[in-house]
Amino acid sequence: MNTRVRAAVLAGTIAVAATSCGGSGSGGAAAGDVVVTMKDYSLDATPGTFGAGRITFGIQNDGPSAHEFVIIRSDDEPATLPVENGLIPEDQVSLVDEAEDIPPGTATSLTVTLDPGSYVLVCNLPSHYTAGMHAAFTVV
Repeated sequence: MNTRVRAAVLAGTIAVAATSCGGSGSGGAAAGDVVVTMKDYSLDATPGTFGAGRITFGIQNDGPSAHEFVIIRSDDEPATLPVENGLIPEDQVSLVDEAEDIPPGTATSLTVTLDPGSYVLVCNLPSHYTAGMHAAFTVV
């Protein structure tokens, strides 16, 4: 391959990588090992299973209201966590970490180290969890 063709291929590869990586903070797409999409009132994590260790959750708020992203270690079904006054009492569950105050239309990320086991991903703003903002997540 001649030098000009090699340079053009390299430039194209860099441009594709730059546009598909996303970012954190406001605007842009969520970037991470696990892509989390939040809407009013759903939460989807892809993939739903990931290897143990350091995991970055790329969180995209596609809903019209603010959300938060909470990781809870639990063997319970996602819809069966305790609820008081529309919230999961965080002192009654095994809270791992959270990203709070994610404005609508923005992306952020949260990096954690997870051991093998079962987790529940939720938005724990008033009534959001009970409206369906939860997903099972498994670490192998």
